[in-house]
Amino acid sequence: MLTDFQSHDDILSTSFGSFAKKFSIFTILSKCGARKLRGVPVSRVFAYIYSIAFKNISINQDQRSSNPDKIGKDCVHRFLQSPKIDWNKFTSLLAAVIIRTEIDPIQEKSTIPNRSCLVLDDSSFRRDRAKKIELLACCYDHAKQLYFRGFRMLTLGYTDGKSFLPVAQCALSTENTKQRINEASEVPFGTPGYNRRLMAQTKATLTMLNLIDYAIKAGIKAKYVLFDSWFSSPAQIFSVLGKGFDVICMAKKGRIKYTCEDGTKKTFTQIFNSSKKRRGKAKFLLSRIVTIKDEDDNEKKIKLVFVRNRSKPKDFLVLISTDISLDEMEIVAIYGNRWSIEVFFKNCKSQLNLETGNQSLNYDEITAHISLVFTQYMMLSYMRRISTDERSIGELFLSMVEEMKDAAFENALELMLYMFIDKICQTEPHLQEKLYEMAELFIDNLPDLMKNQLKKSS
Repeated sequence: MLTDFQSHDDILSTSFGSFAKKFSIFTILSKCGARKLRGVPVSRVFAYIYSIAFKNISINQDQRSSNPDKIGKDCVHRFLQSPKIDWNKFTSLLAAVIIRTEIDPIQEKSTIPNRSCLVLDDSSFRRDRAKKIELLACCYDHAKQLYFRGFRMLTLGYTDGKSFLPVAQCALSTENTKQRINEASEVPFGTPGYNRRLMAQTKATLTMLNLIDYAIKAGIKAKYVLFDSWFSSPAQIFSVLGKGFDVICMAKKGRIKYTCEDGTKKTFTQIFNSSKKRRGKAKFLLSRIVTIKDEDDNEKKIKLVFVRNRSKPKDFLVLISTDISLDEMEIVAIYGNRWSIEVFFKNCKSQLNLETGNQSLNYDEITAHISLVFTQYMMLSYMRRISTDERSIGELFLSMVEEMKDAAFENALELMLYMFIDKICQTEPHLQEKLYEMAELFIDNLPDLMKNQLKKSS
């Protein structure tokens, strides 16, 4: 009940207020097409929707509550369903500002070489009970090896080895019309909503290049692009090289043959079986430099690093690096940064209600919801980076929830106190001055943290 008593200044906690001001979130929103001619300002609509995650409730639950500062349901959904807002541009520009103002200065002072990377991966976005969601598709989960209803959330992120920031995403449907349960609705041609619907029906190998373009346009600088074996074909590696990045990825075992230094063509298995391995508990088993070709017969030398498979000691895994100047242990260490995107997916789903926080049937609103969750994660990641402790993202999320509850309690206490005084003064107006003096005395005897908050809001 107490969470309903919130003033306009406490729609968000103080942590987000400073975060939004420092990185000019509302200015970036305006650049990305989030503008209104009249009605509730965009900044207040965004702040209201943003705060819902830290109340541990959904938008629909808050709409049914007696919160006097809630924004109308129609206003909220019109904002989220707008095809004119480019949400990928918003998240990429916000990530670029955080990197430029907070992460790059730290790296410049560090003696450790800059190993900033873009990380690409997909995760399931389930809607198993849905039937009428726009662009809903029957997708295959390669981790669990089963089909599900929903989307493949292809995500591009940035990491420097310590912090992870999401940059851009696409809730992929499928290019196969037989597996697409519902089609896209009509939106104005050339709008961001039109473009993201086209991207959702494109192959993942082409969509990943579009996401990298968002990072380039935002000015995000990175040296490597990391991804798993799903995107590790020679054609895809050449595509990423064409964007100006080196590639470090897990290789897919298959029948593709690579040209060795002696001119012979061999598969990974043939290279492994015909080569001498390092003995003992070596960090890697062997490494070889081979050559790959694209469709136009352009050649590129790559380094293969064979490492032991922990789950199957007799088996091996292969890492590919297009930067052959790196030594083997650096390649293994840099590829290890790819795990940060898996942690990101886990936190977004378990803490920030990525899959359950919005049940809309509109594709624009689903995209907006994902971008809002990404923004919430960016704030938590930023707070973790600047703090001196080693709290996890989950612990930071819970502390934000507690901060929201504390603010709501203090506002509720203040509201009840002065409502009580005003009620008495209606019948006994001569007691007004005395009652306010008693209220000040009561506040002065409260704990310092609560007293300061009440005096500030008064």
